[in-house]
Amino acid sequence: MKKIFFIILIALGIPKIFAQHELTRDSLSILVNPDSINFVQTKLNKLLSTYRLEANFLFNKTFSDFSFSVKEDYGSTLIKSSDKSIKDEHFFSMRTAYNFSENFSGGFAVNHSILSDSRKIGLNSAVQSNIVFIPRYTFAPEIFLAPFAGYSSNRQIGVHDDGILYGGEGGFRSNSGDGFEFVSSVKISEEDILPRKNNIHDFNLSAVNRFSEFVGNILHVSYIESRKDFYYEADSLIRREYSVINNIQSRKENNFQFDDSLRYLQFLPNTNLTLHSSVLWRKIFRDTKYKSTNVSSKTVFDTEIHELKLDLEGEAEYYKDDFHFLVKTAFTERDEKHSAKNFDGADPIDFEVRSTSESQKNNFTQLTSLTISTDYKISSKDNISLSLFHNKLTYDTPSKENYDDRDELLSIIKLRYSRMLNPYFEFFTSSEGTINKLVYISSQRSSNNNVNRVLKLQSGGKFTSSRLRSYNAFDVSANYTVYDYEDLNPNYKSYSFRQFGMFDSTSLRVVRNIDAKFTGYLRLSEQGELKWKEFSMKPTRFLEESFLLPQIAYFFMNAQFVIGFRQFSLKTYSYNQTSKVLESSYLSRGPITEIYYSVVGKVQLQLKAWYEFVTVNNQKVNEIPNLDFAVLLNI
Repeated sequence: MKKIFFIILIALGIPKIFAQHELTRDSLSILVNPDSINFVQTKLNKLLSTYRLEANFLFNKTFSDFSFSVKEDYGSTLIKSSDKSIKDEHFFSMRTAYNFSENFSGGFAVNHSILSDSRKIGLNSAVQSNIVFIPRYTFAPEIFLAPFAGYSSNRQIGVHDDGILYGGEGGFRSNSGDGFEFVSSVKISEEDILPRKNNIHDFNLSAVNRFSEFVGNILHVSYIESRKDFYYEADSLIRREYSVINNIQSRKENNFQFDDSLRYLQFLPNTNLTLHSSVLWRKIFRDTKYKSTNVSSKTVFDTEIHELKLDLEGEAEYYKDDFHFLVKTAFTERDEKHSAKNFDGADPIDFEVRSTSESQKNNFTQLTSLTISTDYKISSKDNISLSLFHNKLTYDTPSKENYDDRDELLSIIKLRYSRMLNPYFEFFTSSEGTINKLVYISSQRSSNNNVNRVLKLQSGGKFTSSRLRSYNAFDVSANYTVYDYEDLNPNYKSYSFRQFGMFDSTSLRVVRNIDAKFTGYLRLSEQGELKWKEFSMKPTRFLEESFLLPQIAYFFMNAQFVIGFRQFSLKTYSYNQTSKVLESSYLSRGPITEIYYSVVGKVQLQLKAWYEFVTVNNQKVNEIPNLDFAVLLNI
């Protein structure tokens, strides 16, 4: 309870703390390049039994040849349940730099991050800190080198490791002036916190060639190698054999990628052509430091994953006057292989069992897709568009013990027509059809073979005037899933799911500074057993869902104050022969208020709070307060 009170005090009383952008930090993130806009932001959200505080602070300042930046991210999540859990994440960085000359500068970077989780998960406690000195030398306007070296402190699951941190970044850019540009970059970071070791090796090469005003090509090659070591609690056998408390697991990954993109404008009259190809080779492998040969188990072996992926894409786009046409095709092929790694003294039988188990995960995938879209402005008031999409997936597993081999076809077609009936009202109608066929090759899983057909019709309108804005839509949809062998397997039954829905969003300017708003929807759904050949259905379940939100908004200077009433209802019915029988009901309703405040783009405040009185089966069961609060200050 004290922690909740503390969180609320921070959010409401100290709005200069602000929202986290990314709290999952790597201990090797040395060179922090924050955004140039200084700001302070905080968010507090309470939904049901979950409390979430996000805070962020960023400040940059330059004084002549000296620059200074501070960035802080903080996040805390509290979940109140039978087992209360609290998770805190914090990241702080500070960087200074001084320009000693036109070509040479130097400074310090300090990073500090904390992870704390009350849940008993694999890694629920970690602290990472480092300080490095970063000189930077610019040999020419397009060439720079920035080595760094410093000290790193790292704690995981109660184990504290210290060591050195070193590496560097460099970049080179060459522009010949005849349309050819070459760019390269390198980043190397080594963190020796023995007995653990983390590193990143990142190399990138890019070549841009503009053959003419209409033709250009971009070639990109990259290689990334990374390693991260983690502690985890050793089992009793490892403790006795190696006299250690924790074991160490290394996750290593190597990535090599080749990309090439060709852009050809006016390939044909009014036609642009884009071609893209990519090849990715990736290797992921896990190494465990301490292994025992005194245990007979297939789990003692580490594993490797090798992946080779090819992507090919082609796109042609035609445009002329009021007509636009696009066709795009893509092909992806991926080969993924899993294997076990042997070690000295291991039981060959256990290794053979693990190797067989891993080989069952091997798979080969091919994905082909075709997209066609057209848009035609028939007149100044009428517009029609058509889009087609077709996708084919082939998933093969070489292992005879893996029965997941399958083919899948997906086709979608959508037609939309809109017309401006007058300067204030636009009418639209659309239809959409989907067919998805899933076929398992092996007889062991062929009972899952099915065809899914979906048809959706929608119609509505949008009205816009100086005082009234309204959007209304009505739709009906029918979803039919038919199993190929339902007669042979009673566990698989074809079914239908039909739905009707209507949606309304309206805002009326009552007087100069008062708006009346309404948002609501009604959704009726029916699920039933389906006999496709006779196209007959037996309803088994009916759902009635509705949402109502009437509001009054008052505008005063740069602020907006909103009050309203929120109601959500869900009723579930079963069928007794042809009669519907109410099975359950859920009703949530209560007041809602919102506040929005802005001052010349410098200060933005948002508060949304609502109170729920929850009734289940006509019995009041709970009262739930909800809060969503945010403050942003641009310094």
